[in-house]
Amino acid sequence: MTNRPLTVNVNYAFILLNILIWLVLGVIIAFDAHPALPDIPVMKGIMAGLSLTIACILLVLFIYLYKSNKTAYYLMLAFFAVSSILTILDDVGLSDLVVLLINIIPIALLLKDRVWYLREKSNLT
Repeated sequence: MTNRPLTVNVNYAFILLNILIWLVLGVIIAFDAHPALPDIPVMKGIMAGLSLTIACILLVLFIYLYKSNKTAYYLMLAFFAVSSILTILDDVGLSDLVVLLINIIPIALLLKDRVWYLREKSNLT
């Protein structure tokens, strides 16, 4: 029986932090507390719904990744890669750099520990 590497636990923490960020963003938008958004209620509703949906999708992927699902590994990697690219292509400010860092660290850790995530289910601890 092998123990889970520390970097895998750190990666789980970063993924949960990302889920929390999307969840909080969705709630902030839903309660109209974000000052930089347009005053169109439908647009705010769509943005809040998308943020909460992304949080739910990430939570489901996290659960499957925790259970060593190979598809979840690749989908999580793709999510963070696309999210990082979109962050770079946006107007980059301090908050964008923080979010970019929170997206890049899981990519690096997913790639570093790919053997752990892609191992056969019979080797689970």
